[in-house]
Amino acid sequence: MNHSRSFSSDTGGTQHGKNNSVSTLARGTNVNSMGSSPIFRASSNTQLDDRKSSMDRKSSMDKSKSRSLLQSLTSMPNMNLGSIPNLTTTTLSPTPAMHWKKIEPCGKAPPRSLRGHTMCMINEKIYVFGGCDNKVCYNDLYVFDADTNWWMHCKTNGTPPPPCRAHSCIAIDEDIYFFGGGDGPTYYNNIYVLDTNTLTWYKPKVDGDIPGARRAHSMWSYNNMIYTFAGGDGSKALNDVYALSITPPSTSFTNNTISTANFSNIVDNSPRFMTNVINGNNNSDIRSPVVGSFSDRGSIYANSNNSTLTKGMSMQYFKNGGNSNNNGSPSILDYTFTWNHIQTTGKPPAPRGYHTCNLVGSKVIVFGGSDGHECFNDIHILDLKSNHWSRVDADQPIPRLSHSSTQVGSYLFIIGGHDGMKYSREVLLLNLVTMNWETRKVYGTVPSGRGYHTAVLYDSRIYIFGGYDGHHVFNEMYALELSACAYLPQITDFEVAEMVE
Repeated sequence: MNHSRSFSSDTGGTQHGKNNSVSTLARGTNVNSMGSSPIFRASSNTQLDDRKSSMDRKSSMDKSKSRSLLQSLTSMPNMNLGSIPNLTTTTLSPTPAMHWKKIEPCGKAPPRSLRGHTMCMINEKIYVFGGCDNKVCYNDLYVFDADTNWWMHCKTNGTPPPPCRAHSCIAIDEDIYFFGGGDGPTYYNNIYVLDTNTLTWYKPKVDGDIPGARRAHSMWSYNNMIYTFAGGDGSKALNDVYALSITPPSTSFTNNTISTANFSNIVDNSPRFMTNVINGNNNSDIRSPVVGSFSDRGSIYANSNNSTLTKGMSMQYFKNGGNSNNNGSPSILDYTFTWNHIQTTGKPPAPRGYHTCNLVGSKVIVFGGSDGHECFNDIHILDLKSNHWSRVDADQPIPRLSHSSTQVGSYLFIIGGHDGMKYSREVLLLNLVTMNWETRKVYGTVPSGRGYHTAVLYDSRIYIFGGYDGHHVFNEMYALELSACAYLPQITDFEVAEMVE
């Protein structure tokens, strides 16, 4: 796809942009320490009286000057506050306002500058994989602890993916699934799985209608399947949809740890069995949010009948790393991975890459992207219950590609990206109920304009890492404090706006 070359130049050395430091207020003198200083000790009552009289006169003069200054300020209603030095560039924000904070790196191995990498969250850990700088692609794995701001460069086991960029990933339970990507003229269509407990890579055998090699695509998980959409294969942009089903081996266990009277009813988005299965109707939806290079991660909900799972057995499946352990439990390589080409109805989006997808209930929201020639501003919805495409008319067209999109309750937070003219530093909010664009005043140390970065939601913060501004590749981690908007993730009961065919 031409776009990946036009907006992801591999020429030039890596440089780091500099940010203005946060302005601070000088600390005042601690009045409690004055009495211990010889300067504030009286040598006689006379000297003390004289000094007190002098101070009284000075205090009276100061009050007079203060009243005069106050009168002069209040008599200037048209005063230009922007003329006061540094007043408009202050990074201090009102308490309820959203604000950016640059995370100072801790740890012995902060990551290199990266773009086109992936990032997803499991518990409090953020996993960053792959990507490239201005010269080389990598297959390193970094882990960032969001509670301690500590970076780790991890040594892994097994068969890792080759160095790549513009791949996608999805976190399910405690495994991360990777698909596609590329390095220069080479494109991939392999599936890799990372067990985050053992930091072991697996490359399972995959069958079915395997999608072609691609990068700049998107991924999500729904109803016991992993989906991928669009991207580019190096010669053209794509708009196809594929789904990967993962089937456990038909093995019967005789111990008391797990009962599999009906294995097909076990809802398992991962070879690592779910430990918090929620019993319900087999026809109910199984929902998990979009995770990966362009979005956030939340809880996974499952439904199951006639099955009992425990964490002990779930964890034991992968301890041995072979095809089975002493109890005959399967490993990840025993599962069946099958691709299916999804036939959709309705008018699909134009072929594209570097778009974003967010799963909201049973609907996938597709926004922006590019075909290598045009930067798109359209919004499309794929209803996964019917596999039907619809288009949405927002209140205004906003073109974006290589941006990040993070669901926060009934909003999508669109950060950065390219608008067809320049890289943006904006934070835009798409209201999913009205499909109107909204803006919020954001304070703090605002990241410079960039694209090809990644974003995840954790607690009341959106973390973004890396990216590219057309010249420089970054290795900075920023956090957007939601502040007064921190309640938004709690909004789960809403309907996405009506669609336009």
